[in-house]
Amino acid sequence: MLRALGGFVEKYTFLGEMESMSQRCVFCGKGPVTGNNVSHANNKTRRRWLPNLQSVKHMTPEGRILRVRVCSRCLRSGLVVKPVKAMK
Repeated sequence: MLRALGGFVEKYTFLGEMESMSQRCVFCGKGPVTGNNVSHANNKTRRRWLPNLQSVKHMTPEGRILRVRVCSRCLRSGLVVKPVKAMK
């Protein structure tokens, strides 16, 4: 479906639900990064930096609407095509 953007959208079923909820952006594949907290006394403890993921509705090129988890950078850059709300 979106192979040029990493192919992460293929994890979705036809109902628009994810098979597993992971902390990974659907478009760019950005995920958690690990490292150390370093105190003033140079003590090191392990920690994780999580991506800023938002759950939004995305319209695929086929016209299906899926709820996807995307990072804020992909939202700002316009990779997500939001569906138009129906007029009441």
